[in-house]
Amino acid sequence: MVLQVSALSFSALAAASLAMLGVAHAQQPPREGGRVGLAALGGYEYQGSDETRTLVLPTLDYTWANGWFAGVNGVGRQWSAGDSLQYGLKLGYDMGREEGRSTALRGLGNVDASAEVGGFARFALGRGFAAKTSVRAGSGLDNKGALWDVGLEYGQPLGASWRLGSELVATYANADYLQSYFGVTAKQAQASGYAVYTPSAGLRDVSARVSLTYLISPQWSLTGGLRHTQLMGDAKDAPMVRKTSANTALLALGYAF
Repeated sequence: MVLQVSALSFSALAAASLAMLGVAHAQQPPREGGRVGLAALGGYEYQGSDETRTLVLPTLDYTWANGWFAGVNGVGRQWSAGDSLQYGLKLGYDMGREEGRSTALRGLGNVDASAEVGGFARFALGRGFAAKTSVRAGSGLDNKGALWDVGLEYGQPLGASWRLGSELVATYANADYLQSYFGVTAKQAQASGYAVYTPSAGLRDVSARVSLTYLISPQWSLTGGLRHTQLMGDAKDAPMVRKTSANTALLALGYAF
C-alpha cells in the first residue's frame, strides 16, 4: 500500500505531493491493512506560483480486503479483472484555492473546496510497466470542472529493502476547470487589473515523477520523491501564472498496520 496525503488546507501543494508518490488505489489487488505516518512537503502556493511553501503533516489511510478504501484522500472501491486490470470508483475532494494565498491572486476571489466523484483504472503491461488513467469531476466555481489523467508508470524492487517508482502523466482539463483556476472574467479583471482571459479545454500539464522507498522494517518505510510539472496550453499562458514549470518534493515516514 502506498502512503497517501490530502486535506483542504494543503491546497495545490498537497495535491502535487499526492501525485508525486504515484498515489492510485488501482495499483494491485487489495490487501487489508492501513498506514499512518508523517510527511514533509515542499512546493508552491498554487499551480503557476513562484512562491514556495513547505508543510509537515500527518497521514492516514486504510484498505479492506474486499476492495473498499478510506483515508484523508477519499473513499472508494476497487475491483480486479484478472491479474492485470484493476479499476474502481472514488469520492474525493478538490481543495480549491484561496485568494489570500498570494498577491498574484488578488481580485480573483476564492475557488471553494468541493467534493469530486471519479473513476480510475490501471493495466499492468509487464516488466514493471503499467498504463493508468483516472477521471474526476465536481471542482471549480460551479462544480462543473473535470480532469482526465493518462499516464505510464514503472516500478521495481531494488534488492530486498529498496523500491523504485516513476511515472509520466498528462492531465487534460475541461473549460470550466480552466476558467475557475486560470481564467479571468470581466468582474475579476476589474478587481485584479488582469485582462479578461478565457481558456479553452485542453492539456493542463505534463508531469514526471520519481520516488524511492526504503523498507526500514516490515512495518516502517521511508519514501523520498521528486516531481517535475510543466504547464501546457492555455493554462501556461494565464495571467496569474508566474512560473510555468515547477518541482515539488516529498519526504515521508510511514508505519503499516
